[in-house]
Amino acid sequence: MRPFGRGPDEPASVERYRLMKRLIAPLIVVHRYVGLALCLVFLIWFSSGLVMVYKRMPELTAEERLERLPALDPAAIRLTPAAAFDAAGVTGAPQRVLLTSVQGRPAYRFAFDAGSLTVFADDGSYLENVAPDDSVSIAAGLFPDSRSTVRYLDARTGPDQWTITNRFSTTGALHRVALGDAAGTEVYVAEATGEIVMKTDRASRFWGYAGPVMHWFYFTPLRVGQAPLWNTLIVYGSVAGCVLCLLGLVIGVYRFSLSRRFLRGTSATPYAGWLRWHHYAGLAFGVIAFTWTLSGLLTMTPWNLFPPAGPSRAQVSAIRGGAVALDRFTVTPAAAIGAFRTQFEPKELELLQFMGEPYYAAYQRDVSVRPHQDTARYAPGDERPARVLVSAGGGAPQIRAPFTRDDLLAAARAAMGGVDPVDVAWLTRFDAYYYDRTGGRRLPALRAKFDDADQTWLYLDSSDGSLVLAEVRGSRAERWLYQGLHSLDFPRLYQTSWAWYPLIVGLSLGGIALSLTSLIVAWTFLRGKVRPAVEPARVSVRQSA
Repeated sequence: MRPFGRGPDEPASVERYRLMKRLIAPLIVVHRYVGLALCLVFLIWFSSGLVMVYKRMPELTAEERLERLPALDPAAIRLTPAAAFDAAGVTGAPQRVLLTSVQGRPAYRFAFDAGSLTVFADDGSYLENVAPDDSVSIAAGLFPDSRSTVRYLDARTGPDQWTITNRFSTTGALHRVALGDAAGTEVYVAEATGEIVMKTDRASRFWGYAGPVMHWFYFTPLRVGQAPLWNTLIVYGSVAGCVLCLLGLVIGVYRFSLSRRFLRGTSATPYAGWLRWHHYAGLAFGVIAFTWTLSGLLTMTPWNLFPPAGPSRAQVSAIRGGAVALDRFTVTPAAAIGAFRTQFEPKELELLQFMGEPYYAAYQRDVSVRPHQDTARYAPGDERPARVLVSAGGGAPQIRAPFTRDDLLAAARAAMGGVDPVDVAWLTRFDAYYYDRTGGRRLPALRAKFDDADQTWLYLDSSDGSLVLAEVRGSRAERWLYQGLHSLDFPRLYQTSWAWYPLIVGLSLGGIALSLTSLIVAWTFLRGKVRPAVEPARVSVRQSA
């Protein structure tokens, strides 16, 4: 009689077992040594990613900047946009025109491809390079509570940790000014425009380092002048991380055995100590570690795998026009402000064009409707910014009603060169691509699908006629592989804060546990490798003594 568990095919099964061991053995070696190199990196990625659920890079948001601006005084605006532009004596046409306040005075900011020009709307003088004392005055004007404590720090002619993405070629140097408040707030004032382009404080700098800087390895020496090196490290480090996760999953599933536990009364894993816990953590969170690493790799758009989402400049120009035609704005800003005042006090006006018609645009309710909050992933529907337009092309200025379906459909056709869409939808609810996490996108909107080579989808905002989003086939795929896998922005889930936050935090904690156990295992392994080389030397010294 054969012993229990044996069969006539035992030699074949033994051979298969030995073959699997030969195949798995090199995978274990590769996983071990790649894990030694990347275990700390994974711990940093997961830990900083958890911070980024709640905190982002320091910034002066457009909402806060607008909230702090004074209301425009129509009596102080003595020049029309065209007259102010002529007074500056420049040629060409601006791409964007904004009527705002600089040093307590109304001023036009004319933006060009190569920079911008600020012209005061009261006397036509233009703003020259802002001196250090002027930067202190600008900061004190925007933050009046700190007027008595504000002081000048220095001028930055190159990027620091918080201004890496600043275009110094168009803003000039940045004056760094301390407000002297309890929060340790510092602001950066652009020398060329007088605009505050960055605000940091002690807490935002700390969380900026702990979150985004650590997560993206966004260190100044690595990013400034070393962008190709930084890109290579992130891309190929992520590739190695994906390989590490896949190998761990293959090995973990192969070495896991429920039958060993339930039939023989032993553990389901052959490992002991911290390696056992690493095995279990890998089985539980290895898939999410792989998908997060893969989707993080895709944020770098490596090897041009996916086209970026639009809209393109040509599509925007087809609707807005290539440049602002100042001569079309025959209604004065003062008259437009009077129309806005029937609903709210405007603090800033933008000159907009829609299919050849000129408008003044302003945001109703300062702060784009809500104060800035790091954790405000989900903005209530009644707190989304309302952008209001006033006609500027002659006659009495009037607040324009939101654009209709036909208005936006004509704009969509123009953006696509006159081609008719194959499908049109009037969205009163967000869809899987046009959705909102921070209160920046508004409804209703028009979605137009086109049967072109790229399978383009356009989304237009009915409040101001802007082309908000243009998705093509490749960018829609990237949306799921990046936003879906990395931020868990899946329909219904991303709209439900009470479900999204616990899930993303729980998975992040699982990834930290997986990384931490791998770090402990790596330390134990390295310590075991070092000790045999050190201990004999100690013994020989004692003996010779």
